[in-house]
Amino acid sequence: MSMVQQAIEVSAPLHTVYEQLAAFENYPRFMSGVHQVTPIGNDQTHWIMEVDGKRREFDAQIIECSLDERVSWSTMDGPLLAETITLRPMGETRTQVVAQLEADIAFLMPSDRHGQASLTKRLKSDLTTFKGLVESGVLGSRPRPMGAASSKRLSAATPSPAAVAGRIRSHPAHPGAGWGTSAAERSNAAEPDLGYPGTSAELGTAGSARMGGRNTPKDAWGDGMINEEERGSAHDM
Repeated sequence: MSMVQQAIEVSAPLHTVYEQLAAFENYPRFMSGVHQVTPIGNDQTHWIMEVDGKRREFDAQIIECSLDERVSWSTMDGPLLAETITLRPMGETRTQVVAQLEADIAFLMPSDRHGQASLTKRLKSDLTTFKGLVESGVLGSRPRPMGAASSKRLSAATPSPAAVAGRIRSHPAHPGAGWGTSAAERSNAAEPDLGYPGTSAELGTAGSARMGGRNTPKDAWGDGMINEEERGSAHDM
């Protein structure tokens, strides 16, 4: 497992940025390889991704959506993919977004030899795309509510992705959860063209691309890697 972290400043008010991150239907517009995220109730979402050219489906649990502060989620079963996003106001019209992503790189990017470095670049690119979409107004409209999770707060401290995943995996998974276990995945895994929702031409102009075909924008942000020894202190940011 590897954990990486990146931060970026968005020229938009805190609440505007929070609303877009709390609306998981927006994630296909800026998160690499994600084609559709659908709320399925009980603070859960169903994801469709492209992993190394193959369609994968899984369910994820929303652990926390603290108003104007934090969004945290994790896969419920199968290979680990978990993220905690913390927001910090930098004035009335600027917001810092700090994202911690933990993933099973061997599964998420099986053909990539650079592992954690590639995961860091991927997260940086996703945040840069998100910044562009929010600042251009593409993600400026009020998202649909996600139910109880929109005001959910489980902890005053910032949970790490590892802690998020641990909470979920200590409970039984939602029926059908897991990577590539659905009937849809079995019937479509062999199809080379994955024409999912959320991959419009509009998004392509904002910098979003499918996994394996992304042109990573250059910016001034650091590598932001977190080693295994530092994982325990990641929540203190």
